[in-house]
Amino acid sequence: MKAVAIILAAGEARRMGHPKALLEHEGGKSFLQSLASTFGKAGCSIIGVIGKDANAVREQHPAIHLVENDGWQDGQLSSVKAGVEAAFEDGADVVLIHPVDMPALRATTLKSLIKSMGDSLEGLRPEFEGAPGFPIVLSRASAERLRDKDGGETMLEGAIRGLQLRRIPVKDPGVVVNINTPETYERLFGSAPKLAPPPKRRGKKSEGTTSASMDAAPMEAASEGLSGS
Repeated sequence: MKAVAIILAAGEARRMGHPKALLEHEGGKSFLQSLASTFGKAGCSIIGVIGKDANAVREQHPAIHLVENDGWQDGQLSSVKAGVEAAFEDGADVVLIHPVDMPALRATTLKSLIKSMGDSLEGLRPEFEGAPGFPIVLSRASAERLRDKDGGETMLEGAIRGLQLRRIPVKDPGVVVNINTPETYERLFGSAPKLAPPPKRRGKKSEGTTSASMDAAPMEAASEGLSGS
């Protein structure tokens, strides 16, 4: 069973003021790099969907398979469809969809979700303390329906309402912590939003921000809404 992760990173990030794919997460890694590493540890192939600031994101992430959504201004669902099409070309049996501004996810959580998928399931969605989170995990058939969905819907949340997604409780706050405003970034990292350094200048892992600190992140961050990437 081949699992392909689609990381949504095409949005304008108006509130954040910087491309969220390029923001520094941990150890000099960008949000996108950190997520690609996490999904890779869980055995997934990775596809990043980019749009706004596509050239800058490509330059920063030469090792990641990036698909450009020329219609990113049409909404999040357009990026999902572009990513799903690329995932099918990559031979996906299972598709995981995740916003780039939720980088605190654990690889162990992903492994558990993928293991929970069965042939009869349309898909899964993790939840933390009752709150729905990401990634959304879809069978190939469900991903096809999402790709082919019409009707004027532009956001992922609206598009998945017709899918039968089984909710899976997890102990990972990273499935709901959404870092989509400068205030949230500063609360979690102790500084104003900043871009990750270019790949050639990355140093040793920072001691200031750890996975443990992200696990302790205030859960009010989850109430600020899901990504519009």
